[in-house]
Amino acid sequence: MLTGRTPARGTGGSVARGRREGDRVRQPTEIRRQLIVEAARVLIADRGLFAASMRDIAQGAGVSLGTVTYHFTGIAELLAEVLHAEMDDFYRPISARAALEPDGAAALGTIIDGFFADGARTVEHWRLWLDFWTLSAHDQFHADWQVKVYVQWRADIVAILERGRTDGTFEFDDIDVAAMEFMAVFDGWAAQAFLPGGPIGPQRARALLHDYVDRRLAAAPDTARSNREPHRRSRDRT
Repeated sequence: MLTGRTPARGTGGSVARGRREGDRVRQPTEIRRQLIVEAARVLIADRGLFAASMRDIAQGAGVSLGTVTYHFTGIAELLAEVLHAEMDDFYRPISARAALEPDGAAALGTIIDGFFADGARTVEHWRLWLDFWTLSAHDQFHADWQVKVYVQWRADIVAILERGRTDGTFEFDDIDVAAMEFMAVFDGWAAQAFLPGGPIGPQRARALLHDYVDRRLAAAPDTARSNREPHRRSRDRT
């Protein structure tokens, strides 16, 4: 994935025209595909799935419209490809940081802080996923892929919860129920925080999720294992 490349913009927020056909440098096929996906990621996040055209994406990527349609049948297929890349570019680094934390509670806190971080990149990520939720409601192919993503997401959360139960930072009766409840609250606050004009922002959503974990999952202090090193986790409160 080529990072840092965004569609050039002119005045008024419109995408600047790509170079003339004769001025374009012909790139290898895989590089052209990556340029298209990166341009699509920025445009779809900025304008929305149904307001970004294939022509605009071609201009943003600096390739011809024919090159875009050669690689992708339409915007929906491009969004799916963008989200595949998001798994590597956005989710996996957060998951890797969580794996390095000293206990389950700290790992879950890292997941929350990563997905609800301040900044344009987090907003961009959630706008892509919110569009994909809408698309999946009407398209079986994308719905099936989304189910696979959530199966993996649930497995990751279950693993963190099990880790916390083992190290004494979490306690609950049913791990499957605990995971499903956390995921539902997580997605609910994401919609509240990242929909345009939403009632809260990422900072407030982070605080609410940390509070939920403390109330519903955290082990009572006197039941935590005595050999566990205390871990101080900073939280944003509003």
